[in-house]
Amino acid sequence: MSRLEQFIRDHREELDGEEPAPQVWKKLEADLLDKPVRRNSKGSIITMKYLRWAAAAAILVLAGFGVYHLVASKEQPAKSIVHQPTPNNGDDILQKINPTYAKEVYHFTQLIELKQSELKQIEKDNPELYNEFIGDITKLDSSYNALKKELPTNPNREQLLEAMIQNLKLQSDLLNQQLQIIHQIKESKSNNHGKSI
Repeated sequence: MSRLEQFIRDHREELDGEEPAPQVWKKLEADLLDKPVRRNSKGSIITMKYLRWAAAAAILVLAGFGVYHLVASKEQPAKSIVHQPTPNNGDDILQKINPTYAKEVYHFTQLIELKQSELKQIEKDNPELYNEFIGDITKLDSSYNALKKELPTNPNREQLLEAMIQNLKLQSDLLNQQLQIIHQIKESKSNNHGKSI
């Protein structure tokens, strides 16, 4: 039991005997009369109970809209990828020139990025081989970027687009060969390790 509770119990009779002064009641009455009382159409006073329910309903509706907005915004980027085959990263000119080529370029660039991330995994185990492979890819990539830079001003855009796609195919084939070499190296290491055991 706290000290305050003990004090109240000990001095209960003294505390119950006193009432507030009449001035306090008059001041409360004046304050209540100064504030407007809300009434509904029938003239009865709107109680706080209804206001609380209205506030709870408003919060619920706002929360529902918030959840809907979050779900809709998460689904929207996925839909835009499906409907727009080319990302908006400077390849707009490809889309304007020939949407079919733009789709093909997008497909190859995604495939190349995926294969390069696979290739990156050997960097720790075999950095010399990794640097050699990256050097070959970098040469092809720089020629692709040169073709891409030439695209807006070149009058023969169709041939240039075909050359860009051919370059991307070469990059993809080279990465496939490199990944196959890595796979063979890993197999030979695992076979040698198995024989030594």
